[in-house]
Amino acid sequence: MNQKYKFFIKTNAVTFRQSAEKQENNLQLTNYWIDRLLNLELSEDSVVELNDLTSFIQLLRSKLLFIKAGGGYVLNGHGQLLMIFRRGFWDLPKGKLDLGESIEQCALREVEEECGIAGLSITSPPFSTFHLYKEDGRLVVKESVWFKMHTTDDRSLTPQTEEDIEEARWVEQPIPMPIINGAYLSIREVLDHFA
Repeated sequence: MNQKYKFFIKTNAVTFRQSAEKQENNLQLTNYWIDRLLNLELSEDSVVELNDLTSFIQLLRSKLLFIKAGGGYVLNGHGQLLMIFRRGFWDLPKGKLDLGESIEQCALREVEEECGIAGLSITSPPFSTFHLYKEDGRLVVKESVWFKMHTTDDRSLTPQTEEDIEEARWVEQPIPMPIINGAYLSIREVLDHFA
């Protein structure tokens, strides 16, 4: 499988893939997309093939602040999915990686803190999404590393209100369209990946 990086900017996404064939003007293409990403300019979904994807990502890392977060696609014993409502959107529990913590520890901790549950276990390999945004005037790329999880905890959910979480809810599957349509584009990608 070819490696790819899909970056979400507001309501659109750009996917960068390693090109199977050598392309001319690859430097121009690289510079063009670096400039678009630095200016958060993306008016439609795009797929871009590059001669050297690894070098492109290294160049991007040198220009932007990359942070890592861990989160969960959590199912209970009834096959329901744990979702949260935060800042006007449906989301999945996640949060930033703490110093000295593995990404698995981070994902488990964040789900526990944001929803007040325990009895979690990871049941899948990781899946990453990348989200570009501005924070305190600085351009940030957040890599969210997602794990499918299972919980044996049947207590009531407790949303972490200090993280602006208004609601934590078990959602029946298939997930209703109003919830899917009310989720961030990157969250829809996670839902599709683990469904």
